[in-house]
Amino acid sequence: MYSIFKFFLGGIASLPWSVLYVLSDFFYFLIYHVIWYRRKLVWRNLTAAFPDKSPEEINDLNIQFYRNFCDQVVETIKLLKALPEEISERFEVDTQVYDKLYSEGRNVLQATSHQFNWEWGNWILNQHTSFHIRIIYMMQKNKSIEKVVNDYRLKYGTELVPANDFKALMVDTEKPSLTVFLADQNPSNRRRAIWLSFFGREIAFHRGLEILARRKGHAVVFDEIVRVKRGYYKSVSKLAFADGSKTEEGEITKAYALFLEQSIKRQPENWLWTHNRWKHAREMQPQS
Repeated sequence: MYSIFKFFLGGIASLPWSVLYVLSDFFYFLIYHVIWYRRKLVWRNLTAAFPDKSPEEINDLNIQFYRNFCDQVVETIKLLKALPEEISERFEVDTQVYDKLYSEGRNVLQATSHQFNWEWGNWILNQHTSFHIRIIYMMQKNKSIEKVVNDYRLKYGTELVPANDFKALMVDTEKPSLTVFLADQNPSNRRRAIWLSFFGREIAFHRGLEILARRKGHAVVFDEIVRVKRGYYKSVSKLAFADGSKTEEGEITKAYALFLEQSIKRQPENWLWTHNRWKHAREMQPQS
């Protein structure tokens, strides 16, 4: 099954960029107008997140999101055949923060999110920084999909660490490491999570990044991915905490939740609204 799946995706990945985006337009028509893939969920999420927007504005956001989502799909498949230099021409990486931290011999934790195209951003970090790259990933139920995805993630020396293997993260690498967290994931254990305001509702955030930063004293960088135009992106990185051990409990996670919300508001069509981030949300209590 894996070989058939990879062969099929490899054929798509071999297509030129212009043809890939024609294919993306077809996928958009299929999942939006025919299959109606998660349209009710996306509409519900957008209207709840942006109560001041009119139905017409929500509809425009909805359509643009699905177009960007389909672009993300074909752009991710392209990684099976693309070279890092090819992706680097389309993805501008801000390295000033990372270069300084590496020169100081610091280990870094990067908090990023499901902003398009996060797979490109994670994939080419080895080309733009000198760090040993570690990516925290959620294991998939479909093992064929997981193996194909991990094939391109592992191509150029990246280390993959399952999200439930916290002990592996406590071990320092030979040279300074840059560990990437998709920090907007739903935590598997909500009883150990921290509940914070996010677009007017309380949702659970992982504690893992914060626990690691506070115990090990790692630097914490918040990363925002911006869609410049179709097929072109850039990442904007901000040093949030120079030394995690000097923070109070909850401080890092609260800062990230605020950063993420502000980032999404700047480009709402560029975040994964099919990801049911509010599945276990609690309504905020009104202020007395």
